[in-house]
Amino acid sequence: MYESGGSSWRQRWESISLWLHRFRSSPNFVLVTVCWAIFNDVFLFGTIIPVLPFALPNRVDISVDNVQIWIVVLLATYGGALIIGSHHQVIFGWAGDRMPRRRPIFLFGLACLLGATILISFGRHVALLIIARFLQGLAAAITWTSGLALLMDIFGKERYGEAMGYGQTSVSIGTILAPLLGGMVYAKGGFSAVSGMSIGVVGLAFTLGCIMIEPKAAGRFPEITVNGNSEHSNGSVHRTMSREEQSIRSSSFSNGSAVGEQSQSDEETALLGVNLHKKRTSKPAYHILLRNGRILAAMCGIFTYAFVIISFEGLIPLFVKETFHWDSTHTALIFLSWIIPGLLAPIAGMASDRLGSRWVASGGFLVAVAPLILMRLVTHDSTGQKALLSSLLTLVGLGLAWVMPSCTSDLTSAAAALKQQHPSSFGDSGNASTQAFGLFVFAYSCGTCVGPTVAGIIKAKLSWGAATAILAAACAGATVPIILKTPTGSRRSQGVAL
Repeated sequence: MYESGGSSWRQRWESISLWLHRFRSSPNFVLVTVCWAIFNDVFLFGTIIPVLPFALPNRVDISVDNVQIWIVVLLATYGGALIIGSHHQVIFGWAGDRMPRRRPIFLFGLACLLGATILISFGRHVALLIIARFLQGLAAAITWTSGLALLMDIFGKERYGEAMGYGQTSVSIGTILAPLLGGMVYAKGGFSAVSGMSIGVVGLAFTLGCIMIEPKAAGRFPEITVNGNSEHSNGSVHRTMSREEQSIRSSSFSNGSAVGEQSQSDEETALLGVNLHKKRTSKPAYHILLRNGRILAAMCGIFTYAFVIISFEGLIPLFVKETFHWDSTHTALIFLSWIIPGLLAPIAGMASDRLGSRWVASGGFLVAVAPLILMRLVTHDSTGQKALLSSLLTLVGLGLAWVMPSCTSDLTSAAAALKQQHPSSFGDSGNASTQAFGLFVFAYSCGTCVGPTVAGIIKAKLSWGAATAILAAACAGATVPIILKTPTGSRRSQGVAL
């Protein structure tokens, strides 16, 4: 009776454990975890944007005249750290394509992000803020690369544009909520309240990462059918052989010919030597990727997208404060007009999967050019000027929403095509996704660093209209390599496997 009860409880516990394993390794849970991590990175970056013009003079004793310069410094520090982190993707990306798991690198990035967020929350000197922003950039580079690689593991090549659409939706939601909540929370509770909210968001992301089981590890508790009975194992398969099976196996080994054993041994030795040679000589394939025009065109689109987006995040808060005399809450609300169109990203991803990225990405950039030029007309405080700025920002957001999913999916498709031509350079796992994501982070981080620096200096030294004209020129220029080097046609017709 006791044994029967113990067996029943053990079976229930095994059933619960199997269900929990399936839930933690399910594609939907992994997708939620990765999208929350992406949301988390964008949220931490954007929360501080509408707060800086108000917090810098009060918290770290910076004069009002120097606020624009220090905003540029903090944004450029984050972008510079992303560049350094993307250089380290030569290590992390290369290792990610060879490691059996991506989760350890993913958790490492989230842990670094949590530490950096705590540091920026308690720092009251500009030097500590710069150090914290630098650490946030490094951690974000690692988290983005490993997280996007996990999305690739879930969705594969043919639906990767759609996957990037979900990721871009996380970016859009984070970009919408971050300045909105940052401005409102700062107005009600000050910088400490904003810090507590940020720590809670990144803490949840780290917790989800600890719970998650990535798709590569999903077979850890497989169901096994042995002699008609369904069982599951923890890490290894245990199977009890009958005496007859053991006898037959022992007899087959003892009666094997010496020639056959020697031949098998020679084949295993040769195969082992080849594998060892591949592991010793295999190097990151960035030198192959960066010689490809299609790769460079996609990176140009990603760079320009970050150049424009991050420049706006550095320019808008101070501009509306000076022109319209808005507080942090109203400053946060203006972001909604150009961020909400980013929710179209899944549609843009599906369009690029079916039509190719050439016209989707270039068309998005061209839509944004005219409203960027017309922003020079916003010069003074009036209801009509506020409505004009909101309308122009909406058109910019509508155009740029089509850029990121199409450029990123084409980047990975191009890397996959090169992998088929140079299979030994992309790891024994047989995919080039992580190294392509390393290039994504590098291009995005360069735009994050260069954009606010150039636009901020031009705005400070020349004018608001000159700064927006530079952004318009960048969008127009990005269409040239995309049109020349990016193919048309669906991902399926391109016939590559990631």
